[in-house]
Amino acid sequence: MCDKYSLNPNNIYFVLVETKYSGNIGLSARAIKNFGFRNLILINPLTKIDSDAFARAMHARDVLTNARIYKTLEEFQQKEHIDFLIGTTARVGGEKNPLRLAIPLNALREAIFPRESKIAILFGNEERGLKNEDLLRCDIIITIPTSSEYPSLSLSHAVAICAYELALSLRTFRELPFRPSTHLERKILVENLHKILDIIAESMPESKKRIYKGILRNLVRRAFLTGREVHSLIGFTRMILRRLSSSEN
Repeated sequence: MCDKYSLNPNNIYFVLVETKYSGNIGLSARAIKNFGFRNLILINPLTKIDSDAFARAMHARDVLTNARIYKTLEEFQQKEHIDFLIGTTARVGGEKNPLRLAIPLNALREAIFPRESKIAILFGNEERGLKNEDLLRCDIIITIPTSSEYPSLSLSHAVAICAYELALSLRTFRELPFRPSTHLERKILVENLHKILDIIAESMPESKKRIYKGILRNLVRRAFLTGREVHSLIGFTRMILRRLSSSEN
């Protein structure tokens, strides 16, 4: 497809959260450069970028040298102005754990990301993956379908597979004639929906409320709503909240 319709590879970030082994940082740098990407981000790494990392990076030492380090995921998201956070997990949740309800990696081919979107793919610690609080910040959760006998991939392999998939699909999405919703707009809409749930389901157990709130959050994040759609829904939910508030009085 013509370049003017391509997602900018410079706006795609590969984010390693609390990585434990330096060699995995080097291998991940090599993997993303293999597929035409250059943005490597480290969140609170538990190791230094040492000689082992550079040795394993091979001809991607420039990616390693230019890797940016942040203390927290929130700091990274704010300073880099990320539009979409995509978390990865091997532990896929069921109906009672909506936080870890994940879509297969190749489903991203059906998603529509506006051309100038800044997209970050998050990869967790080698031993525990992403924490629940990290996943709560994500707009989408993806998983790489693997054998049920041994579902967990090594960190660098997961990075390589995601980079390959992105190289095939996300860089060829068409430019859209509308403004996508921002992270803040989606957050406000979700907060309004949660307030409505708290009012109409006042007697519901908190554990069940958390499940419903997770479902609502996932619904908004997966919908790829436009700015106009989110603003309309924010106005609609505010009307509901005002009506509920007046009926209580």
